[in-house]
Amino acid sequence: MELIFLCLIFPFFIYWCVNEKIGLQLGIVILLIIWTLFLYRDLFTVNLDSGSFFANINFNWIIAALIFCGYIFLRKKIEWLLSKGGIRAYLITACAVSFLMILYKPGLEFIISAGMMFGLCVGYCLSKRFIGFKSAEVMQKKGLAKYFILLARFIIGISVLAVIIYRIEKIMEHVAERQNIMLYCFVCYAVICFWVTVAAPWLFIKLRLAGAVFEEKWTRKNDK
Repeated sequence: MELIFLCLIFPFFIYWCVNEKIGLQLGIVILLIIWTLFLYRDLFTVNLDSGSFFANINFNWIIAALIFCGYIFLRKKIEWLLSKGGIRAYLITACAVSFLMILYKPGLEFIISAGMMFGLCVGYCLSKRFIGFKSAEVMQKKGLAKYFILLARFIIGISVLAVIIYRIEKIMEHVAERQNIMLYCFVCYAVICFWVTVAAPWLFIKLRLAGAVFEEKWTRKNDK
C-alpha cells in the first residue's frame, strides 16, 4: 500500500501548507482513482499490483481524466446540496461513500481506500467545526518566516505520519489472523487520515504555526 501513500503526499502537503479544502479535494480524487483501478483489476483480473500498478498507463490516464472531469463538473452542485444540510450532511455523505467503496467486495485494498476516505472527509468536517484550521493564514507572514513555518508544518506532519504508519503496520502484523482483520484495517487507515485532517492541524495551531478561522457554515447555529 506504499503506492497509495506516495500518491497522497502531495495532497497532504497542500492540506497543511497551502489550502486545506484543495488538499481534501485532491485527496478524494486520488482515492477514487485508486479505488477505481483496484475495482478494474478485480473485475477483469488485471495485474495492477506494486510496481506494475501503472503498467497500463493509457487506461489509467483515461480513468483519472474521467474521474477528475466528473469531479470538476459536479463539485459545485454537490457542495451546494451538502451546504443545505450542514455538517450532518457532510458526515452522512462521508459514511455513505466509504460504505459504497466496500460494498462490492470488502477486500484489503477496498477497505484501505474506504478507511482513508472516511478519515479524510470526517476529519475535515471535525477540523472545520471544532478547530477552525486555516492553512492560508500563514500567508500573511512575509519573507523567510513564512517559508520556515510552512516547512515546519510539513516536517512535523510527515514525520508523525511516518511513525503512525510504522506502528499501524506492526499492529496489522499482530492481527493478521483475526476474523475482524478488516475492521482493524478500516479503523487504522482512517486514523492515518485523522492525523492529517484533525490532529496535525490542532498541533499546528497549538504551536502557533497556523491560524484558526471558524466559518459560518460550520457553526452549530447553522446545523440545527
